[in-house]
Amino acid sequence: MAGIPDVKGVFLDYGGVVEDVHPDEDQFRRGVSIISDMLGDAGIAIDRESLSDALRSGQGAYDAWYRENGYRELPNEEIWTTFFLEEYCRDTGAKKRIRERAEELSSIYEYYLYKRRPVEEMLHVLKNLFQNRYVIALVSNTMSRTLIPERLKKYGVDRYFTTVVLSAEEGVRKPNEAIFQPAFRQTGLSPEQCVYIGDTLSRDVEGSRRAGFRSSILIHSGLTDVKDRDYRGDAKPDHILKKLRDLKPLLTG
Repeated sequence: MAGIPDVKGVFLDYGGVVEDVHPDEDQFRRGVSIISDMLGDAGIAIDRESLSDALRSGQGAYDAWYRENGYRELPNEEIWTTFFLEEYCRDTGAKKRIRERAEELSSIYEYYLYKRRPVEEMLHVLKNLFQNRYVIALVSNTMSRTLIPERLKKYGVDRYFTTVVLSAEEGVRKPNEAIFQPAFRQTGLSPEQCVYIGDTLSRDVEGSRRAGFRSSILIHSGLTDVKDRDYRGDAKPDHILKKLRDLKPLLTG
């Protein structure tokens, strides 16, 4: 495998790269139960079956919206009141209470979408990159502003990242190349000095190609086939890895 010379920055996606994630119906139902109880405590009664249906249909509607609108990312307050729980926001008081809890709702919802665990040798890989003076950045699509920083801290790897750029904060999501610009500014690196590692063609390879990264690297994850199911583009990665740990030989070119 030919290496990639003169790399200074390693930019990573989160789900499927740093954390192994797999869709899991039992996990999702646990999340629905927690959200239902949380809304009930706020005086908004939604039975679990109705909430499950609302979340699934709302996600589909939001996915369609951002694809039609240049991959903009709305604030989570708008996502919950306009897409996920619109039916329950006709009451002004209920809408206000949902908006006040939107970040917590987003964090719970996204966490319980998947079974989660750190990818194999994740800590070792990040520590090795850091010790070898690579600049490490994370750029990820997410509704929640807090979930990913909390997970990085939980795993004890937050200190290795120079910057963490989230679509929830930037208002734009991959594959729109604009989401990468804050990471370039904050690291002081140009796209030609960096590689990007993600687990989807439709978001990660497409987006990093548009942004001009030196190399686009794909790792297949439990989300790859699901996220790329409707992809009709032609973006191709420069390299495909089976595991994150297989990155090291690529960076010795």
